[in-house]
Amino acid sequence: MKDFSIQSLDLLMMSANQNAIRMEDKYFVMDNLEVPMRTWSIQEIQAYHKPYPIKLTKNYILILVEGTLRFSVNFRDYVMTAGMCAVITAGTIIERADSDSDAKFIVLSFKRHDLGIVPSYQQLNVHRLYALQVAHVTLLPQQLDMLIQSYKMLRTILTDKAFSPLVEESANHCICLIASIIENRAVNQADVSAKTSRQDEIVSNFLQCVADNYREHRELGFYAAQLCLSLKYMSHVVYSETGRHPSQWIKDYVILDAKTMLRSGRYTVQQVADELHFPNQSFFGKYFKEAVGVSPKKWK
Repeated sequence: MKDFSIQSLDLLMMSANQNAIRMEDKYFVMDNLEVPMRTWSIQEIQAYHKPYPIKLTKNYILILVEGTLRFSVNFRDYVMTAGMCAVITAGTIIERADSDSDAKFIVLSFKRHDLGIVPSYQQLNVHRLYALQVAHVTLLPQQLDMLIQSYKMLRTILTDKAFSPLVEESANHCICLIASIIENRAVNQADVSAKTSRQDEIVSNFLQCVADNYREHRELGFYAAQLCLSLKYMSHVVYSETGRHPSQWIKDYVILDAKTMLRSGRYTVQQVADELHFPNQSFFGKYFKEAVGVSPKKWK
């Protein structure tokens, strides 16, 4: 079968190239800055394509140097153009991700405790983005250049034996430098952006609360109590600001997580029901079918 070129590439396929470096389960860095995009065979696409949705177990920094990237995270679509950066936190569910054939990008992955930027972004409260577990930053040209140079230093630290006695400490310092560059730009963006309204704050807090608790709690009263709001007022604000009822947000999070576990092939339907704290498999099956239209076994 002949090879063929495709205009849109699954980002996760890029992990197959020689420019990816992994250090145990602590760090993963990858880029295609020096490697031209090439033709992919059908066999390669089948071997490296990972079906979505996918739940991230670590934090990611995605830096776009050239081209365009598109991805969907927790029911929201994002488009990145050259000179943009995204911080995507652990626990996020990626529904899809692809790039133009000429895209040049850098990807860093690391454990949650390795980066101080996570609580910093929560304090900045950059509109609703962080409630959806994605922080989007538009970089200045000099900041982009600094990030590229810092990333190259990180690669050197992870590969050069001269750093082996203190590789983890050195890598963390380098990641903190990368984080500080991004955070500095985020602060400036927050300063010039419109102030967040009370309604925006409620929606942001609600979505973050759902992201943290949907596996154990699906009752609306729980979330109203957490936000110190009446159920009626919370429902009104969330619906008026997002066009969706709070119960639909909760259900979508539950179903997307269920799809992720089912698609992974590592969980039985019973195990998914247990992970999502349903009383039994039958109740979960009915809940899933009402939302998706087919039973968990058929969807799997």
